[in-house]
Amino acid sequence: MESNTKLYYDTNEVAEMVGCEPSALRFWEKKFPQLNPKRDGRNRRRYTERDIEIIRKIMHQRDKQGRTIKGTREQLRRKEEAQLLIQRLVRVRKFLVEIQEKL
Repeated sequence: MESNTKLYYDTNEVAEMVGCEPSALRFWEKKFPQLNPKRDGRNRRRYTERDIEIIRKIMHQRDKQGRTIKGTREQLRRKEEAQLLIQRLVRVRKFLVEIQEKL
């Protein structure tokens, strides 16, 4: 499958993949700080798999859950914070297990 071989996708490819207009992608880029595609030397947007995943989350929240842009932005922010907290807790647990093993 082609999606597994490419590192970056242009705006039109992503719009076709997720079923929206390219202008929607540009709009969401302004509204969601999590969506920040890289730019190439010619200043064209280059989306990664992570960017596409964020776009799909935005679309799901908007279309399936009926959230506003503000609500979707807040929900994505909360999920990011939760993931960071989980990562920190995993590191703390690992540290505590190491200490326990040394005792």
